[in-house]
Amino acid sequence: MCIPWKRHIAAALLLLVLPLLLIGCGGGGGGATRIVSGVATKGPIVGGLVSVYRLALTGARGGLLGTGVTGTDGSYAVRIPASVTGPIVVTVTGQPGATYLSETTGLQRPFTAADSFSAAVDTANPASVTVSPLTEAAFQKLPSILAQKPVPITTALLQSAVLAANARVGVLFNVTDILAPPAGNPAYVAALTVIDQMIVDSQVIGAVTDTTAVTTIINQAVLDVASPAYATFKTLFISAANRVLSTKPELTNLVNSLIQTISNPPAEPNYSDVTAPSVVTGLTAVTYALDATTSAVVLSWNPSTDNIAVAGYNIYRDGVKVGTSTTTSFTDTPVTSNVTYSYTVVAFDAAGNFAAPSAALSVKPNQASLNVTVSGTLSGDLLSHLDIAAPTAPTSLTAVATAITGTISSVALSWTAATDNVGVTGYDVYRDGVKLATVASTTYTDPAVTSATTYSYTVKAFDAAGNRSAFSTALSVTPSRPSLGVTVSGQVNTGP
Repeated sequence: MCIPWKRHIAAALLLLVLPLLLIGCGGGGGGATRIVSGVATKGPIVGGLVSVYRLALTGARGGLLGTGVTGTDGSYAVRIPASVTGPIVVTVTGQPGATYLSETTGLQRPFTAADSFSAAVDTANPASVTVSPLTEAAFQKLPSILAQKPVPITTALLQSAVLAANARVGVLFNVTDILAPPAGNPAYVAALTVIDQMIVDSQVIGAVTDTTAVTTIINQAVLDVASPAYATFKTLFISAANRVLSTKPELTNLVNSLIQTISNPPAEPNYSDVTAPSVVTGLTAVTYALDATTSAVVLSWNPSTDNIAVAGYNIYRDGVKVGTSTTTSFTDTPVTSNVTYSYTVVAFDAAGNFAAPSAALSVKPNQASLNVTVSGTLSGDLLSHLDIAAPTAPTSLTAVATAITGTISSVALSWTAATDNVGVTGYDVYRDGVKLATVASTTYTDPAVTSATTYSYTVKAFDAAGNRSAFSTALSVTPSRPSLGVTVSGQVNTGP
């Protein structure tokens, strides 16, 4: 098989000009401390050295604040002085014995001293910080954004540049918040899987044994989508993405979307823009119970305005960012019931300009209200806000398998709609216990599975309050030949 790296490895290695990221020594000193925590992933990095630094006004690392080591799941927790309030950098570097999990091969790979990822954070008190190849690309882009800001560079301008760099990489890779944990974020998982395939491809010919060639190409490409470096990156990325499509059909939709974005990258924002969006107004909340002790808080607000365009909104609970949204709503889940929380929302634009925080909204999810009755029945108003009834399980799950190639088939599923006391919102579709997709209709097509292999499909219904039904009865499907479209007693007849 012709590996595209043979044609492009020379260009890749020529781009390998960034110096190794240096790790300082020392700690944050005595006194009160706070913890910076998160996960380091390429997949999960085990035994990596974690160093937290101040972020200098130049976009480089400043003084070392604290160190730690990643755990078996890639998680870390580093203590830094509580007095630190400005932007920080979290760097994870390889050391003897450190490894990362390859998303494409499922094997542990050495995470060497040459391997290093960083994440720039606009505040020293984040809820969680993911460190990954995407955050590394954003950190490398940061100085070029600062160069377009008016001088002198202030802490506020540095913060705006950090936000702009992280947002730009997120836009290129279809990830709303690259600092948020990848677990549970299929778009993030898809991006990291394709990047891992790029690394695997680069190592096949033996030219490199670590991640540096690929990360350098990504870093250089993110600097300028009109550059030759981006053209090289696009070729290698799409080649790797097509290999992922052939081995991980469950990522088909996400990877195809990535290919579209990388092939047609959006134009760079005007980073010299220093006009912040308007302050968010009209912040409201609805809460509903998840279980006996936890609830969800659904926030909504009026859209902000900007001289160019609003790029998104950061959501804060008790002063700590809990998420980012590109719409005017966000669900914070789970939170502890009968506890009062203070929420604010901050609008930002693509240049990284922050609005002032919205007026704080005090929210106390109170499950005691579930006991309030009106004329012997649960209040309809409370019921609409505190819906805890799950839909019925979907029934009559059937499938038709269609051969695509000699070894690959598709499976078209359909089922009878579930019912709910308020209304069914959608369905989660599972293959062999792993969720494939969420759909609003009563049909779904699994686009590419291996023929002559038996799969078990199930479906769950859910409502707007997040209540989920039990699984449907499992349906066993073995696509083997072009389907005649015959369904017998819920089982698929794939032909004589």
